[in-house]
Amino acid sequence: MQDLKADPKDEFLALLRATAKCLIHPEKYFAKVVRLAINGRGTNEEDLTRVVATRAEVDLKMIGDEYQRRNSVPLERAVAKDTTGDYEKMLLALLGHGDA
Repeated sequence: MQDLKADPKDEFLALLRATAKCLIHPEKYFAKVVRLAINGRGTNEEDLTRVVATRAEVDLKMIGDEYQRRNSVPLERAVAKDTTGDYEKMLLALLGHGDA
């Protein structure tokens, strides 16, 4: 991984780093994707929806645990705080907490 950080602006190396992280520790990778989607200006709905929807039946529990470990906030609470309406309800239902 250190060799892949040689040129942080190289998009190919960045893609290789992301792929390696996703393969080695998918829960850490996806927790980071969710954090970046929620934090900052507005919500990156595409990334947030992609992670929650595609990982709902696979390893979303581990991603939620990793998210809370790294951010000291339950994933459900972070999603509820950053989203509204039907979009919020859909994400929380996929997270298994329709009433968070």
